[in-house]
Amino acid sequence: MNIRKTVVAILACSALFFVIIGTILTVTWQGELHQVPTSDVGTAIFHTWGPTLILVGVLMFASMLGGVFIAQEDRE
Repeated sequence: MNIRKTVVAILACSALFFVIIGTILTVTWQGELHQVPTSDVGTAIFHTWGPTLILVGVLMFASMLGGVFIAQEDRE
């Protein structure tokens, strides 16, 4: 049973890694990097990197819930 959990965890981490790298590599900036307007950065974050932003948000939410669960004191 431990081997199955390990394989699923490795596959999930690999999928997250490939989604993040794939999203980063598909972004094309117009002009030089120091000349990119702020509106283009916002558009890239929410339109181009949308799936990555959602995955990172879900991951952060799950880690927050885990931290709260671990920090709970036992009631006696």
